[in-house]
Amino acid sequence: MRIWYQSLFDAGRVPAYFDGVRERIPAIARPGTEVHLHSMPKGVYGERTPAECVIYPYVASLHAQIILDNGLRAQAEGYDVFALSSVQDPAIEEARSLLDIPVVGYGEAAMHFACLLGSRFVIIVFGERFDQMLDLRVKRLGLSERALPTLQMERTTFGDVAKGLHDATAIVESFTHTARKAIALGAEAIIPGQLYLSEAIARAGVTRIDDVPIVDGLAAVVKMAEVMADFKKLGITVTRRGYTHAQPPKDVLEHARKFHGRS
Repeated sequence: MRIWYQSLFDAGRVPAYFDGVRERIPAIARPGTEVHLHSMPKGVYGERTPAECVIYPYVASLHAQIILDNGLRAQAEGYDVFALSSVQDPAIEEARSLLDIPVVGYGEAAMHFACLLGSRFVIIVFGERFDQMLDLRVKRLGLSERALPTLQMERTTFGDVAKGLHDATAIVESFTHTARKAIALGAEAIIPGQLYLSEAIARAGVTRIDDVPIVDGLAAVVKMAEVMADFKKLGITVTRRGYTHAQPPKDVLEHARKFHGRS
């Protein structure tokens, strides 16, 4: 099984993130599963971090076309699953309507796994506007009754999380402080928002806070990818009825991509 793991990080940014993911995959994926890591093009965010750019819907929609191009490439190259490693699941519906191979997203996978671990879950994020972004994602997935409102970590930056990949003491302390607020409100499972944050927490070996489980983001997306590939082998694939999963006819797709310079 071959999984195309699509990150929102641009090439060359934070090598420690990708190095750590590569080191952890063998302990997560089952024998025979290959997870190939792919980044966004170098310089796509200019001098900004991804978290400073994807919070703007128009900018995110432009970058989504790169993700969809990569999805088509993954399918053409024989990958079994196209996996999105971002908690907001960028372009996931478009990808599912476009591709015949399974498409999974970290956010969706983590939320469904969280529902198996407890009655109510919470997502904990860092960075401006991610709380509203994730609350909208929860609502779209129909999980509002299972989720508490997303919580923001206080005074936590992209740089703070980057440091946490090497020395997690401060980031774990901040994450734990926010998690305990959520637990007091009734959270029974915790999702570290961005997979960047999830990696810092997982690499620190923190799997529970006050007996409340933490969803490992990398494990969630890899395991869901394996399951969906298994489903496809059994003949179980996404619906093609309705609006969100409707696949365009080949001639319509080819004309649109050619007109917009995507082919």
